Amino acid sequence: MKKLIAIPLVLLAACASQGKGTADIAIYDLAGANAPSAAVAAAHAGLALELRLPVWLDSTAIIYRLAYADPQRVHQYARARWAGQPSPLLQQRLRQSLAIAPGSAPCTLRVELDEFSQVFDAAASSRAVLRGEVLLLGKGRVAQARMPLRVEHPSASADVAGGVHALAAAADAAAANITGWLQQQDLSVCRPKN
Repeated sequence: MKKLIAIPLVLLAACASQGKGTADIAIYDLAGANAPSAAVAAAHAGLALELRLPVWLDSTAIIYRLAYADPQRVHQYARARWAGQPSPLLQQRLRQSLAIAPGSAPCTLRVELDEFSQVFDAAASSRAVLRGEVLLLGKGRVAQARMPLRVEHPSASADVAGGVHALAAAADAAAANITGWLQQQDLSVCRPKN
């Protein structure tokens, strides 16, 4: 009789143990941007934000590269995903950092990224890479100014968690670079009419 009771308990324990199902996949987002100052918010009034990422980043996969082995090959973490596609997650973080309200505006700040991934220079060393171009589009969406954008931030750990935190920090550094660049631009035509 004891053997008959023990078998269901063993099966129940096996079902309750951690498996390899979808519940074990870590889900990450890019929340928690630093609040910009009132001066930054006022300076960026009249700007809309548009973000473009390459097609190969059009999924919830968290991408990494092994620069020391095959830098052209992209890999995906098997047990981790973004909470949504990276484009809206990154756009939200940049919008918060730059204090740009959603909606239309006289001018558009377009951020076109070619790279948004974790790059391993060695098995135990990685960094976040955010690379592309920023364009200031005036009325009629005519390019008024452009700036190359390249930000790298070291990962605190050579894993997905370290990579995600480094990508968030790289996004904040990109926002700071963009803010400095915008201070050098003539944004008078972008100011909303009172």
